[in-house]
Amino acid sequence: MMKARTITIFGILGFAICCMMSHSCANTTTPPSGGPKDTIPPVLLNIVPENGTVNFPRFGEKLTLTYNEYTVVKDQNRMTLSPPHRKRPSAKVKGKNIVVTFNDTLNADQTYTLDFGDALADNNEGNIAPRLVYTFSTGETIDSMYFTGSVISSTTLAPVKNAIVAIYSDLSDSACLKKVPDAAFRSDEWGFFVIRNIKPIPYRLYAFSDMDNDYIYNPDTDEIAFSDTEIVPSKVVRDSIFELGYFQMKDTLRCKARKADIQLTIFKEHQSVQYLQDSKRVTDKSGYLKFSAGDAKINSLEFWGLKPEQIITQFNQVRDSMDFWIDSKYRLPDSLMVKVNYMKTDSTGVLAEAVEDLSLAVEKKDENKTTLNVPGKSGAGKVVADTTFKFTVTVSDETVQKEGFSLLSKWPLRSFSVDSITFTETNPKGQKKKKEFIFSEDSLEIRRFLITPKESLTKGYDYTVVLPQGTFVDITGLPNEREEVKFKIPQDEKLSFITLSFKNCEVAGYIVEITDESGKKIVRTYYVDHDQDLELQYMKAGKYMIRIVQDVNGNRVLDTGNLLQHMQPEKSRYYEYTAGNSVLEVPESTELTQEIDLRTMFK
Repeated sequence: MMKARTITIFGILGFAICCMMSHSCANTTTPPSGGPKDTIPPVLLNIVPENGTVNFPRFGEKLTLTYNEYTVVKDQNRMTLSPPHRKRPSAKVKGKNIVVTFNDTLNADQTYTLDFGDALADNNEGNIAPRLVYTFSTGETIDSMYFTGSVISSTTLAPVKNAIVAIYSDLSDSACLKKVPDAAFRSDEWGFFVIRNIKPIPYRLYAFSDMDNDYIYNPDTDEIAFSDTEIVPSKVVRDSIFELGYFQMKDTLRCKARKADIQLTIFKEHQSVQYLQDSKRVTDKSGYLKFSAGDAKINSLEFWGLKPEQIITQFNQVRDSMDFWIDSKYRLPDSLMVKVNYMKTDSTGVLAEAVEDLSLAVEKKDENKTTLNVPGKSGAGKVVADTTFKFTVTVSDETVQKEGFSLLSKWPLRSFSVDSITFTETNPKGQKKKKEFIFSEDSLEIRRFLITPKESLTKGYDYTVVLPQGTFVDITGLPNEREEVKFKIPQDEKLSFITLSFKNCEVAGYIVEITDESGKKIVRTYYVDHDQDLELQYMKAGKYMIRIVQDVNGNRVLDTGNLLQHMQPEKSRYYEYTAGNSVLEVPESTELTQEIDLRTMFK
């Protein structure tokens, strides 16, 4: 009887479970919910040994971090031990613990910091753990001084992330080229860094990109920044110091509120050792010479079998590369002999006259040929000669009144007839009128020509510039294809007019870049070489910034620096409309005038 009752109870339970499972399986319209996405970063529960430990064993000790959830090491290279060792610490996951092993013998009586940066994240959603800086000492005390700073790019002024910021008690200029630093930290996403737990002694300060992760500056691959003066830290580490706290990189307000004691501008050094690095004959009648450093000086250039007047040359702006073209109606030999006499760095590091003989072989392809490949047609794939060339035309309705437009040819020109060009204005009634214009050659590019209106243009009118075929002839003997360029002055009443009034222009010139709010997109570029009003016509409503480069030598490029020569890159700044604010908000249909004192800006 008891057995029968037991069987009956189990039967009822089984039937109930089957009904529940059947109901669950039948509900196919509602998918299972995974719940809200986890956005909370891992929470550190415990550290063994505790932060601030002294008499830390020099070899064999491990560090254990315990989190409230499973945490992984995203990138071991983001962990920075300071002072660094050749053998880096390694980290492994054991349950909810991160176990760090020090793989090298630690220095005696040395304060260390282990900065985890953004190396740790939770296992499921990848939420980055708050930045942890673990401090310990192999001696009786912990060094307690610190200073703060930031690293920005010399070209964009944007914060530089993950740069190695390093200090050296060796005050020689070449310390960062030969030694690992006394202390090193990485800049965060805002370019901010803290060099902490160091001694109150003089240091040389550098920041470099450290592409090979060896804590030594490599001029061939790394960017570099350096302080002009020695740094003697005077601030003491305390838990209450705002800049020493934990920061989530997405917390913009808190991150921007941190104060930097020093700002470093990072740049890529130009090679200082000068030699002929590369040479190439790109086509039958063109090629280039590439030098290892800028400001190359060529004493003479001889092409065997050609007259000097047949050779057309052009250096780039920094003079580390020179293009050449050959003005000849005849086909040239497959191998062209060239003799280059130039100034080359000798074994003592001094520029001395050197002569190199080059044999430049022509490439097999011919740049003046076009391949016809029309399916179903006889002669498909046949190579035929071009009969004309086409300009690359650059024109903008917003800037054409002041800046005109440009024509860029593939080859230098042999001849042109400006009188053949027509510039026509058409009013809304269809009536046409000829307009005067200025034709000029670009000062930096011999293949570019500019056409600029000589008179004011009228809103609502159409403008057309016609270049008849044969107006220009390039050095290959080809005439230009007929070109018709159309433009008009913008009529949108919502466009604004900005006047930038520059005063106290004290160097050769300034490169002025109007950028978007992020600084990444350059909207317009100008050059200012004297006190003047710069008119920005037909600006769309939006947020802009003005980036200005102090062009000391007047070559119209941002020149980089040199570490061993103690030369910083040319200064670049964003103009601030109010203290700490570089963003100018331009409303619709507005006329604005902004005075910019260049002396004050670059003081």
